Amino acid sequence: MKNIPIFVLCFVMWNLSSAQNHYDRFNSIDVLHYTFEIHLKDTTKRIEGAATVRVKFLRAANSITLDLIGKSEKNTGMTVKCVLCKNKALKFIHNDNRLTITLANDALPGEIYEFKINYLGVPADGLIASENIYGDQTIFGDNWPDRAKYWLPTVDHPSDKATLDFLVYAPVHYEVIANGLLQEKKELENNVEFTHWKEDVPLATKVMVIGAADFTVGNKTAYKNIPVSSWVFLENVKTGFENYRFGTEALQFYSELVGPYSYEKLVHVQSKTRYGGMENASCIFYRENTAIGDENQELLFAHEVAHQWFGNSVTEQNWHHIWLSEGFATYLTHVYNQYYHGELAFKNGLIKDRKRVIRYSKQNFAPIIDTTITDYNKLLNANSYQKASWVLHMLRVDLGDDTFFNGLRNYYSDFQNSTTLTNDFKNVMETVSGKDLDLFFRQWLWQPGQPVLTIDWKQENDALKISIEQEQADYLFNFNLELQLVSENGTSEIRTIEVNKRNQIYLIPANFTIEKINLDPEVKLLFEVKA
Repeated sequence: MKNIPIFVLCFVMWNLSSAQNHYDRFNSIDVLHYTFEIHLKDTTKRIEGAATVRVKFLRAANSITLDLIGKSEKNTGMTVKCVLCKNKALKFIHNDNRLTITLANDALPGEIYEFKINYLGVPADGLIASENIYGDQTIFGDNWPDRAKYWLPTVDHPSDKATLDFLVYAPVHYEVIANGLLQEKKELENNVEFTHWKEDVPLATKVMVIGAADFTVGNKTAYKNIPVSSWVFLENVKTGFENYRFGTEALQFYSELVGPYSYEKLVHVQSKTRYGGMENASCIFYRENTAIGDENQELLFAHEVAHQWFGNSVTEQNWHHIWLSEGFATYLTHVYNQYYHGELAFKNGLIKDRKRVIRYSKQNFAPIIDTTITDYNKLLNANSYQKASWVLHMLRVDLGDDTFFNGLRNYYSDFQNSTTLTNDFKNVMETVSGKDLDLFFRQWLWQPGQPVLTIDWKQENDALKISIEQEQADYLFNFNLELQLVSENGTSEIRTIEVNKRNQIYLIPANFTIEKINLDPEVKLLFEVKA
C-alpha cells in the first residue's frame, strides 16, 4: 500500500530524532531522586536553589550532563555556584543551557552518585512570578513541555522519571502547594515559612511543580483514603469552591474504570498557568479564570484528572507520542461524559471533535505522530487531542467494549509509573484482542488526514446500488462504514460495508423504498464527505 513508505520514513525519523535529542543520555543515566530546596521572596523574582540529584549510571562514564538554562544578556537564567559530591567540589561547565559535571573518578555501571548543585538566578520561564487578577503576587511552576530546566537542574525529558522532595522557603503569608504529601510546615525567623512536600512516586519533570499564593483551602473530601481538596485565591472563595466542586467524581470514575490512582492526594489549584489546565501530578493547576466565571468546569476537571493515569503515571517516552497522553485524556473525558450525561452528550462531543479534526487537517496535513515538530508546544493541536481521541474511539468500536477496556486496564497495569511508546500500547491491545492491529495503527496514527468520501446511490428494484470513492490524495484507508437506510414511512435499517479501495460499488438488498441514507448514524468513524 502507498502508506507503508511513509510509515517507514516516520519510524526512521523518530529514531534519528530520539538519538539526537535524548537517546544517548537515556541509555547512560537514570535519575532516581531529586531534592529541590527553593528560596522564594516577594521583593525579587530571583530564587536561590540547592538541588540534590541522585543518579544511577547505566554504563561507565566520567561525567554527567543536566539541563539548566544559563544566564542571559537579559539577566535571567541560572548561575551555578558550586557542585558537590560526597562534600567534595567537582569541576563543571555550564554553557548552551547544559550543566556538565566532571566526576572525580569514573563511574561504573550500576553505581549510584549524589550531586548537590547550588545555584541562583531569575527564571525566564518555568517558574512564573506574577500578579494575579487581584494584584496579589503569586509564584507557580509551569514546566510543560521542557521548561523545568529554567529553574531546576534536571534531565528535562519525559523519558526519565524520578521521585522528589520540595523544600520551599517562602514569605509566611503564602500557602505552598507541591507534588506529594506534606511532611512538614513551620514558621521560621524573619516571616519565612518552611514547607516540605515529598513525592514517592516517580514523575517526569513536566509535572513537577510548586505553587505559592494567598490561598484558601476547601472542598475537602476523600476517595478511598486519598485526600481531595480545592485551593483558590482568597477573593474567589464562593465561586471558586462552587466551580471546583467536581473534586472526586473523575477520581472515582477512572479508578474504577482503569485502575488504582497512583498518587497520595489530589488537589485542584487556581493558578497562573498558561494553559486552561495543567495536569501536574497530584496537584492540578487551572487557569485563574476557571474559578471566577460561571462556566461549568466539570469536563475540564475530567480531562485533567484523566491525565493522572495517562500522561503522568503512564508517560509518553518521547514528546512526539503525546497522543498517549492528550488523546487518552480527551477520549476518557468523552467516556466520563457518556457515563454521567448519557449517549447523546457522548455522541455530540465526538461529532464536535470530528469537525475540528477536519478543519485542522485542511490547515495542517500531518500525521498524529509528527516527528517534524521541534517546537513541542505545537504538538498541542487537534491531531494530538481530538483526532487521537477518535483513534481510541474507533479502536473501541473495532474491538468491542469489553476487549477495549480490558486492554486499557492491562496497558495501565503494565506501565503504571513508567514510560511507553505507541508500540507498547499496540502490543497490549493485540495481545488482549488476538488481532493484528498493524494496519489500524499505521493508517490512523502515522498517516495524515482521514477518509474523504464521495457517495452516490440509487435504488434498483429490491437493491441499493451505492458507489463510494475515497477522494483524499496519496493515501487510502481501510474501514467499515455504517449506512442507515431510511424508508418513506420513517423506519430504518443499518447496514455495514467495508471500504478498502479507491472506488467501490456495492449492491445491498433492500425490499423497501429508500427515502434517504444517513452515513455513520451511530458516530463510529472519523471521515468527511466531500462537498
